[in-house]
Amino acid sequence: MSWAHINTMTLSDTARELELYATNEQAYFKPVAKTLSKKHMKSEFHYERAIHCVERYCLTPAAKQYKREHGSMTQSWHSMFPKAVRLEAAECIVNELLEEFRLGNYWA
Repeated sequence: MSWAHINTMTLSDTARELELYATNEQAYFKPVAKTLSKKHMKSEFHYERAIHCVERYCLTPAAKQYKREHGSMTQSWHSMFPKAVRLEAAECIVNELLEEFRLGNYWA
């Protein structure tokens, strides 16, 4: 699932909730944003790799923590946030980061 422009992209409610939670938790978001910034500055940035990096190192831990804080005992974190939802949120985060990089805003 790929969209050409972020403004035409609409997230599902679940993906939006995960995106907001993960980007507000600096422990998950900041290291990934710094790494992607460095890759972009060195012209080593790959869009698909960035999506999977965000999904694995930012959204997966955030989904687990969100489930601990807001989920039920009977529901697993990966059923609360299936991989398709995590990838949807990751694509949105990467697109937002790319917009910042194009403006010259990098995470130091």
